Amino acid sequence: MKTYCLLSLLASPLGSASQSLRAQKQRDLSSESLAQTRIIGGSTVSIDRYSYAVSLQDNWGHFCGGALIAKDVVLTAAHCLGGDFKAVIGREDIYQSNTGDVVQKKRAVAHPDYNTKTTEFDMALSVTVMGWGDVIASDDMMELSENLQAVDVKTISNAQCEASSGRVNGQWDSYQNQIYDAMLCAADDNQDACQGDSGGPLVVKTNNGNDIVVGTVSWGIGCASSIFPGVYARVSEAYDWIKDEVCSSSVDPPSGLCGSSGSSNSGSSSNGSSNTFSGSSSGSSSSWKTLVEEDFNSGYGKFKDGGSDVAYYNSVKGRSGVVRIQADNGRTSSVFSNKLTFSNESYSKFKVIFSFFANSMESDDRFCLDYSTNGGTIWKKQQCWSTESDFTNLKWYDNESVTIKPNSPNEITSLIIRFRCDGDNAQDDVLIDSVTVQGLQV
Repeated sequence: MKTYCLLSLLASPLGSASQSLRAQKQRDLSSESLAQTRIIGGSTVSIDRYSYAVSLQDNWGHFCGGALIAKDVVLTAAHCLGGDFKAVIGREDIYQSNTGDVVQKKRAVAHPDYNTKTTEFDMALSVTVMGWGDVIASDDMMELSENLQAVDVKTISNAQCEASSGRVNGQWDSYQNQIYDAMLCAADDNQDACQGDSGGPLVVKTNNGNDIVVGTVSWGIGCASSIFPGVYARVSEAYDWIKDEVCSSSVDPPSGLCGSSGSSNSGSSSNGSSNTFSGSSSGSSSSWKTLVEEDFNSGYGKFKDGGSDVAYYNSVKGRSGVVRIQADNGRTSSVFSNKLTFSNESYSKFKVIFSFFANSMESDDRFCLDYSTNGGTIWKKQQCWSTESDFTNLKWYDNESVTIKPNSPNEITSLIIRFRCDGDNAQDDVLIDSVTVQGLQV
């Protein structure tokens, strides 16, 4: 079965003095509104022209959009994540279930600066936005488009956008103090994205079809409002994070973004996929070097148990050599590696690849990967996983990959990694079967 990794740059709704009104008017602020989506004032377009357009669907149908930026990576919105869903690629009519490719989500990664209150990292040009969302601007009526829609809108400055204010349904509202550098605003007369278009791409079209993604649909007050522009996540603000995630997670990283020569925005693309983002890559002759390989077949091996909430099994759940972590007791709920020291070598970043199995983990439980570069005195949380968006219980996940990029890599002389359970009782278990640590040599 094919699986997809989903990156997300967008945040969810604002928390402000007029929060109750925004809760009614903003795009895609709840699971109910996420089921309702739209392009206003657009026209039906061919999926062949926008073959990178992705429909995210659950058992109820389409709820968000996205952009295919690698063969196995979709760029979407953070507030679209949660639960189990699939990516549908190449389907012009979302109700024609026998067309296109349907691919199960494997992993979802929100931007580390994703903020649910300010909408930061939710992610003049003439740009195009597309989706299968609502085609009626009225808040009282909803009609999803069967076919992919696209519309041209014009970007405006963030200062202009923040100055937007006026009455919506008789109530005063404003964008004041709500527009951040990580956002991008666009509007045109009676044309806009709307509910259900969230996560979909805002692109600069090119004559050869190698479009450039500059934003992703995030939020706004109303749809196609003459007062309030649509607000998008600004891709350039998250470019480095996107590049790191795509190039380390994709099984077939796009050469234009991850190649060792030329800029990451090469102006070329294959198979109709979008020419991801503007930006540059310095390129290098670096290579990944395996620093640790541990299968736990002979005990903890190159790892140590943190205490009473860690156990070792010769065989369990169909695997040999397994370490269990449980509960939420900090060090005693952790297993950590021996210290890796680097005296004559420098690494710009590290990759941790591992297999895991979770049992009885609830939506508010999680497990995390931490690292330390000072012998374990100070730990930094790199990534956490939960059943809410990342995995289901009672299933092995192999080759999970996480990239660690320290702030000052040239100053690092040692590294320790640890897996830590963050559950609420002793029945919350995570099994670790194998771990590989690699370093990208400078």
